[in-house]
Amino acid sequence: MSDLLKNLNDEQKNAVTHIKEPLLIIAGAGTGKTTVITNKIAYIIEQKLAKPSEILALTFTDKASEEMAERVDKLLPYGVFDMWISTFHSFCDRILGENGLDIGLPTNYRLINTTESWLLMKKNLYALNLDYYRPKGNETQCIHALIKLFSRLKDENITPEEYHAYAEGLLANQDTTMGDESSQLEMRRIKETADAYFQYEQLLLDNNFLDFGDLIFYVNK
Repeated sequence: MSDLLKNLNDEQKNAVTHIKEPLLIIAGAGTGKTTVITNKIAYIIEQKLAKPSEILALTFTDKASEEMAERVDKLLPYGVFDMWISTFHSFCDRILGENGLDIGLPTNYRLINTTESWLLMKKNLYALNLDYYRPKGNETQCIHALIKLFSRLKDENITPEEYHAYAEGLLANQDTTMGDESSQLEMRRIKETADAYFQYEQLLLDNNFLDFGDLIFYVNK
């Protein structure tokens, strides 16, 4: 038996040695999920089932990815070498840095944070021809609402073109003789959001910017 299995319970051993098919682990905090994942990585390499460069391990936070890399490093005699252990966003940033040109992204793009996105929107707010989202004395609230919407659309992998087509379809099928005022207002809000989403993405590209939502979004593309 591999030394990597010695301190694991039966369920953990089964998870570590389960190789041929996908495996979903559902467990609460502190139950050893990270232990299983790190031991599984080391087990795969020890058994020569894959090269380190063929293994990808992704987490949501920098802290978690650093902890995972440290644990794997301790388990392997030669440490972590040429292995992809990172956050989802760091992984996508690396992919786009190497291959972004293939989908028309600038090679010298700069990743901007939420504050920089807000400033970009503020600078160009009145060029967006807003009505529903027109600032009524509180630009901050308006901008945050739009950026939150854009982020959600990217999380759902919806392109500006797709959302714009959806909005146009709603308006084309709208029967102006039916539906209450609130329904018509909602349709106009969606159309305005679609237009603003398209313009925001163009602003990013014109300035060689990507926001965090763009990373996974463009890798999927």
